[in-house]
Amino acid sequence: MQNNTFLNKLESINEQLNLTHYWIIILKYKRILMITPIMFALLGFFVSLNLNPIFQSQATLVIEESTKNIVNIEEVYSSDSPRTGFRNLNYINNQIQIITSDEVLGSIMADKKVKAKIEMLLKKLPKNFLSKEKFLSFFTSENNNNDENSVKSYIKKNLAVNQIRNSDVVNITMKSGNAELAKFLLEQVIDAYLKYDVDTKIKVTNYANAQINVRLSKLLEQMELAEQKLLKYKKENNLIDIGDIKELKIEQIKSVSKRIIDTNRELQKKQNDLTAIKLADGNVDELLAIADLRNKKEVDAIRTNINATNNNIEALQIIYKDAHPKVKKVLKTKENLDNRLKEILNENIAAAAFELSNLKGFIQSSEEELNQAKFDLQELEEKEVALQQYVREVETNNKIYETFLQRMKETNEVKELQSSNVRIIQNALLPLSPIFPNMQKITIMFYFFSFIVIFTLLVYFEFNSNSVVEPSNLDTLDIPVLSTLPKVKKLDKGYHLSQMFIEDVNSEFSESIRTLRTLLVAKYQKNKSLLISSTYSGEGKTTISLNTALAFSKIGKVLLVETDIRRPSVLSKTNLSEESPKVGFSDIIQGKVKMSECTVKLPGSEIEVMTSGTRRSDLTDLTTTKKLKTFFDVLKKKYDYVIIDTPPIQPVSDTLFISQSTDHNFLIARSNVTKIAGIKSVIKKLNNVKVKVDGLIFNDLDTSKASYYGYYQYGGYYNKYKSYS
Repeated sequence: MQNNTFLNKLESINEQLNLTHYWIIILKYKRILMITPIMFALLGFFVSLNLNPIFQSQATLVIEESTKNIVNIEEVYSSDSPRTGFRNLNYINNQIQIITSDEVLGSIMADKKVKAKIEMLLKKLPKNFLSKEKFLSFFTSENNNNDENSVKSYIKKNLAVNQIRNSDVVNITMKSGNAELAKFLLEQVIDAYLKYDVDTKIKVTNYANAQINVRLSKLLEQMELAEQKLLKYKKENNLIDIGDIKELKIEQIKSVSKRIIDTNRELQKKQNDLTAIKLADGNVDELLAIADLRNKKEVDAIRTNINATNNNIEALQIIYKDAHPKVKKVLKTKENLDNRLKEILNENIAAAAFELSNLKGFIQSSEEELNQAKFDLQELEEKEVALQQYVREVETNNKIYETFLQRMKETNEVKELQSSNVRIIQNALLPLSPIFPNMQKITIMFYFFSFIVIFTLLVYFEFNSNSVVEPSNLDTLDIPVLSTLPKVKKLDKGYHLSQMFIEDVNSEFSESIRTLRTLLVAKYQKNKSLLISSTYSGEGKTTISLNTALAFSKIGKVLLVETDIRRPSVLSKTNLSEESPKVGFSDIIQGKVKMSECTVKLPGSEIEVMTSGTRRSDLTDLTTTKKLKTFFDVLKKKYDYVIIDTPPIQPVSDTLFISQSTDHNFLIARSNVTKIAGIKSVIKKLNNVKVKVDGLIFNDLDTSKASYYGYYQYGGYYNKYKSYS
């Protein structure tokens, strides 16, 4: 429930965020928004005048990573690998930490002349109350104690080292209240770092030289031992050069393997042919379907003769009968050819069976030869592996020995010529102007910050009230404001606000009611029902309804209908308490009483009033919108104007029900009382029941302050103001 309330509040605030409202706030508080930021800007200007200046000296270095001089067995094989960006970044970060380390900064104070100059310059630092050094004097003693630790702390606190991205360039800055001190300290930091870099490399070189000597002695012993092992192995295995023998064995294996594959292919073919021969079972046609038998020369020749003989037989049978000698001779020849074909086929089948047997024997012998060659090759490889181990050991030791020997020569040559890999591309500069304070920037910041804070507070105050202040607050609703009623500050004795129109006809309030009447007459025809309602009670709904009815009574016959059957208020605002009938609106809409029994004339006026009647809890239980509309239509035939005073819309639903039966509907918005979110909610509810709000009536505007918004008083015509009771 709380979350919903919070979300509703946020939504209501968001609905108010429009430029017009912001501009109104600026106009309303323009003096505060003009004078106060200027005062804060002056305060910022005076504060900046009392701040001690801070100077910054800057230098630029290039720190290149050097190649390592000491190697191990892994670095021998990886010495040519490129340097990665991540490794370079780590190196630069390490150097930055070295520059700001206590060892480098502490070495600055080792020189007595340097120390004395630093102490002298530190004494010249300004000590204004608003200065940073003075303000922090409760927490640090760097300006009061010029011993070595305090000076080192001062340097470390004001020293900054930053790497330029994706480069070996480093910017070093030193801040101080004295320009000369900033430059001098930065020069000393750079000199101390360069000296530290060279000294470190000399130490590393000496250490490397000693380690290389130890390593060379061990390598000599290892080289001799490895060479002895290699010679012994060659003698034991009678090895000279395994490479050529191994290649011959490999070629042999390839040749035998190919031969076995080809033979197996041929063997498979022969086996397939013999299987087909068995299935043919002596059938010549099926045997000839076997390609190997069919393609034999002698078989092909016999088949050719048989085909020719068959053709000859067919030709003779056309001329002669089968018993003719020529036909018989040809048939005999064909029989002989068929027998010869069978003999040739049998011979080839026997030859194929023999070849199959030979192929199997050849494959077996080739496989034995292949296995032997593999065994010999495996044995050679085992010997080669063992031999290579000894060879690699000898070669590795030789390579390491040569590398260390070369490094030893290099370290001996550059031992006395060590230089730093750090290059200065910009020396420490003497700052000509301070980086702090920036008076213009501080003054402008004070001005804008104070303006934003004050304006934010004013906006918060305006939004937190969430009330309409003047008619322009309602512009976003796109509903015309028909009239603006002034605030009656003082009510003279004997006057009633609810009947102000007839009791004080010359008042500003009465003139505003007349303006409202003029607009309504101009916009709408006679014999119409006019509903007047509001968001909540206490917004002047009944008062405006009474005064509007009194105004219309001057130009026509008027009936004021009070429809608030729950909390009626017309009787309390008039003199009808004793004279009014006991029945009214709630009774007549049920058909229980006659019209003449429900109305009464307001004393001192020409309007008739229909009170709410018997109190009820819910209007929707008494009638329907259709019946209610018929009722209002009857009233419009009898009266020129029917003014309907309704209950507030937000607390109860009666007005939503009644508004569906009226001709024109108007809402009251009271200054500093009506919430903008509430009136929007009411309009939305009315729209949901398809009811249009024809206009707004702005009530209780304080015209003495209206000049802020463009609403001016009437120029002295009305000087008599009264307040609500």
